Amino acid sequence: MVNSYERDYAFLSNGFTSIIELNGSVEWFPCPRFDSPSIFSSLLDDSKGGHFSIRPENAEYSIKSNYLDNSLVLQNEFSTEKGKINITDFMPLGVIGISRIYESSIPFIAEIKPAFEYGLIAPSIEEVEGGMVFKNTKSKEGFEISIKGDYEILDEGVVRIKPGKGYLFGLYSRDMKYGLFGTGSSVYNDPYESLAFSLRYWSEQIPKSKRIEELQETKLKAVYYRSLSVILGLIYLPSGAAVAAATASFPEIFGKSRNWDYRYTWVRDASFAAEALTKAGNLSKAKRIISFLISVIDPGSSKSFDHPLYSIDGTYPQAEEVLNWLKGHKKSKPVRIGNEAYTQVQKDIEGEFASAFYTYIQNSGDITYLNENWWAIESIAKYTKNSWKSKSVSLWEERAHGESYVHTKVMEWTALDRAYKLALIAGETDSAEDWKAASKEIRDEVLTQGISEKQKCFVNYYGSEEVDAALLTLPIYDFVKADDPIFLATLKKIEKDLSIGDGMYIRYRNDFIGEVAHPFTLINTWMSRVYTRLGENHKAIEVLSRLAEHSMSLNLFSEHVEQSTREPRGNFPQLFPHAGFVDALTEYKEKFHSP
Repeated sequence: MVNSYERDYAFLSNGFTSIIELNGSVEWFPCPRFDSPSIFSSLLDDSKGGHFSIRPENAEYSIKSNYLDNSLVLQNEFSTEKGKINITDFMPLGVIGISRIYESSIPFIAEIKPAFEYGLIAPSIEEVEGGMVFKNTKSKEGFEISIKGDYEILDEGVVRIKPGKGYLFGLYSRDMKYGLFGTGSSVYNDPYESLAFSLRYWSEQIPKSKRIEELQETKLKAVYYRSLSVILGLIYLPSGAAVAAATASFPEIFGKSRNWDYRYTWVRDASFAAEALTKAGNLSKAKRIISFLISVIDPGSSKSFDHPLYSIDGTYPQAEEVLNWLKGHKKSKPVRIGNEAYTQVQKDIEGEFASAFYTYIQNSGDITYLNENWWAIESIAKYTKNSWKSKSVSLWEERAHGESYVHTKVMEWTALDRAYKLALIAGETDSAEDWKAASKEIRDEVLTQGISEKQKCFVNYYGSEEVDAALLTLPIYDFVKADDPIFLATLKKIEKDLSIGDGMYIRYRNDFIGEVAHPFTLINTWMSRVYTRLGENHKAIEVLSRLAEHSMSLNLFSEHVEQSTREPRGNFPQLFPHAGFVDALTEYKEKFHSP
């Protein structure tokens, strides 16, 4: 009836979990948390994964989707020759569910087809007065639908809704005793009231202190505010953990094996998010992310962050495994959940965290918070000082032996440089001098061993002649000035070697799986920040504009993007590029539009 266009994916969240929609169909819904098994998983298997779809009855139709203002409340408008259906979709605050409020002049069909444990377990189905109950036959969990309006049930999980107004409210419960039709059903909000609260909530979340209204680029402003809502929507409210993306195993390359689970908190990604929110003026949410990261620091360990990623409650994530019963999106196998990168030693992450912490203290002036968490900075500085000479895996998480990656060494320098600066603020002068000396030692080594004598540019790792996009961060973290001749040669080589046309860039040419196929969306934000530091305002805004044009229809970024169709590749919405976009545009505004 309608062609699914994969730039039209929508992201819904209420800070507990999230939903991915496509053209009025719920394709992904982990319950009860971001990292839980999904009860609708057609994103990964369109035949057995399960979905919750709405469509006009027996009619050709088109669909238009948009968010209400800067919220994560979605409006779908279905248009046919005989009339229209307006659906307002949102995740109510405080519950694991979805409300779908409708107003329709024509009949439509709702299909509710949950399948528990990522499509593995078909539910038992019971019709009840006012709705339906779907039970997991192997546990106490279930999904219930309450239907308000004139309807008839056509088949198991298939409902015909007659013209008028009403809603479908779906609620997940770990124990059905507490569900919609259980003994505690009276506690759940009316969807109309929930909608009003949700809109108010989202209107209060977007920070007012760092607005960019004076910029002329309408598209960039729209992406900026959408990026803020995405960052906030990826924060697990009970703990403050920020997940790297909402989806699992959405392929980087269709039909291939680059399929990973990103529904965890990477120290690096979360630090980027905290720094972006700080620069945008949302200090309270930035502080929550930083506090979560502090909570997983192990001061008694040989490494302050024992692992590069954590579950959203701070514990270890599920071990990586393959879901053999799912065919994968576009037959992209294997479908993986969990992430083996948990076992890697990634030594750059202390630097990203220290930078985010320092940026927060700079902007908030919260010396009490610094003093309360001084132990965390000491732990990071002590570890980095004692370990920086050894090799590690890079931020790109290649599953191979470690190297002396230049980006990693620079981030170790960053960890000690920010610890030194924080020590001065805290009055810890002895520590400050010690860490300053150690940071200089790292810097001296990188400027000796991290540069190609032949090409006179920084390289991916000691002894290499290649570059990777992570080298763009060297002036971003103030390791060198952007106009440093060695860095300018590096920038020129990145522009040449990693450009694949249309103003987009890959992060490197090859890795342990093979050749890279698609642009990595974060890179454009780094390029923009470098151009801003060089005073090249036209280039800075142009590279961001190219990225914005490669976003999905609702201004969402995936990890990678297919250039010709501009459809998502890799998990989405991705925290990296959304945080990078906020960083880049706030820095651009401050450089070129400050009063």
